[in-house]
Amino acid sequence: MNSRMGQAAAAYRQAAASVHPTVAVVKLYDATLLAISQAIRAREAGQFEECFVKVMRAATILRGLDHALDYAKGGAVAERLHRVYKGYIIALHVSYGKPDVVRRYRKLHDSLIDLRDAWAGIAGMAAFVRQDAAEAAMQQNVAVSRPRLAMEAGTDPAMFFGLTGSRP
Repeated sequence: MNSRMGQAAAAYRQAAASVHPTVAVVKLYDATLLAISQAIRAREAGQFEECFVKVMRAATILRGLDHALDYAKGGAVAERLHRVYKGYIIALHVSYGKPDVVRRYRKLHDSLIDLRDAWAGIAGMAAFVRQDAAEAAMQQNVAVSRPRLAMEAGTDPAMFFGLTGSRP
């Protein structure tokens, strides 16, 4: 196992040990979203090395989530999530050198929010609030929310927890 995979697995185990496993998954999505946002800002500022570091961080977290899938418990949903994570990782790396990289990363970021919010709904956590929407709402003194997406019927969140051995 290479060092990045070991770091991703260790981060997953640490997060899962200190909080409920479903909450840990949402926190890992949040860390991925943060890394992608930081990559966007770095790229816009012409900080190419910093952008690359943040892309690698996002990909490492996604790889850790992918390796934590339990196919015995998750079945077809675990297979589907594997393909989704693989697609995100490839898109992050392929997009890096493209002229429209910022647009591509924003699109990846926005689509990952929907997946994050589905897991947040299972964990009983709040939906993701976009920074720009939150700032506008604060100026208007109104609440901002995103609709929650339900996971597919019969989805067992425990499919992620092969590393922890605990069930939600």
